[in-house]
Amino acid sequence: MKKLFLFTLALLVIGAATFALAGGKSSTMKGWVSDEMCGAKGAGAGHEACAKKCIEGGQKAVFVTEDDKKVIAVANPEAVKGHEGHHVEVTGSMSDDGSLHVDTVKMLAQAGKSDEKGDMHKE
Repeated sequence: MKKLFLFTLALLVIGAATFALAGGKSSTMKGWVSDEMCGAKGAGAGHEACAKKCIEGGQKAVFVTEDDKKVIAVANPEAVKGHEGHHVEVTGSMSDDGSLHVDTVKMLAQAGKSDEKGDMHKE
């Protein structure tokens, strides 16, 4: 009985800590706007047209983090409209359901994308 109580208490503490960290705290992350079908496979240059087509076709927009390629559902997809397949910096907060509510989106240079002179685009 004592073990069950301690286990339940530990779960409550972990749940409360997770809720406190995720609930409404705004943060900034770098990554890519992709579609749920491609997920992390769509995190890179050259995926713009595919991501746009898939999202317009009904797939949900997701954000793929730059560092660990974690795929996070976007709670308000209208905030990332026009950024499908792009390398971006987003500021937002995590919702209770684990999705990302995007407040702002800032374009970043698209890695591997160059113009006729071979220079990287400054987007």
